[in-house]
Amino acid sequence: MQAEINESLLLSIPGVDDFELEQVSSEFQSALERADLEHHLFDAPSTHEVVRLADSVARYTRAAGWMAQATARDRVEHWKSQARAQALISGHPNAGKVVLSLFDHTGNWSRPWEEAGYSVFRFDIQDNPITGDVTEFGAGFFGDYFGDFEGLEVYAVLAACPCTEFATSGARHFAAKDADGRTVAAVELVHQTLRTIEYYRPSVWAIENPVGRIEKLSGLPPWRLSFDPCHLGDPYTKKTLIWGRFNGNLPIAPVEPVDGSKMHKKFGGKSAATKNARSETPEGFAYGFFLANNALDNPVLAISGKYDRLDSSLLRHALAVGMTPNEISTVIDDAYYDMDDEAAKVALRNMF
Repeated sequence: MQAEINESLLLSIPGVDDFELEQVSSEFQSALERADLEHHLFDAPSTHEVVRLADSVARYTRAAGWMAQATARDRVEHWKSQARAQALISGHPNAGKVVLSLFDHTGNWSRPWEEAGYSVFRFDIQDNPITGDVTEFGAGFFGDYFGDFEGLEVYAVLAACPCTEFATSGARHFAAKDADGRTVAAVELVHQTLRTIEYYRPSVWAIENPVGRIEKLSGLPPWRLSFDPCHLGDPYTKKTLIWGRFNGNLPIAPVEPVDGSKMHKKFGGKSAATKNARSETPEGFAYGFFLANNALDNPVLAISGKYDRLDSSLLRHALAVGMTPNEISTVIDDAYYDMDDEAAKVALRNMF
């Protein structure tokens, strides 16, 4: 993750008051809504799509109690083996897909995708002050430095945006951060992330942050998933929200949070090292998220995200009758990307 906001950006942005912050958010949200004719990347999740893992954990523990830590560890290890097994499949089906992971200093969130054979590109200013600087992203950036990934499909964008200007745990410092420009700089990082998502239009995208004010200030759609690390095998609490377009029905490995809220107890302080430690993505979550959202295990999610203007039931039926994702693409790409959705539907129906 990116522990510090780019200093040159901070110096170039004046402080703002509450009214100006709301304007920044509302103007960006309006821009996202205007794009809805071309895609549905930023649609709010429906009620049934919002997942609170605490509810699943409560049902499990009522019936069986907390899972023993050794058992939970074995379950997470099984998740890891499932991810790694995908890289061994004949034909390497994930090799043509790219995952972009922003603010990813540890590599934890994107590691399962890499192990499964996806081409993972990580961006963090701590690791590379040029290509890791999200503020530099633009249409030419990915072509100049990465050849736009050699024409491969960008399947997912993951982003653990810096949280110190948003998290409720630091609310006592909000006024100072608003006044000196740190808040607007943090909001701009979120907006750069959303611009990148819209540019590539991945099937899956997700932005992570602790409970706080990122949604309000950045114009994000409502969150889709809430969880604590103890829901997925890591025995501590840190309520985290995920915004985006993805499947939030993650597998669980619920353990008693015997370490409590350990982040600030064990990793207090202002240094980059302690901020990185507090921000590290829990391993159980990383592999649980992969299992719920990878293309091989979730083909309807993958194809529906790619062609999100079409009725997902039509795409689901195409898969059910034996069409492969590549065959679906061959049939409908020309019409779909010419914005002729009706022709795309007709072409697909004619294949049944």
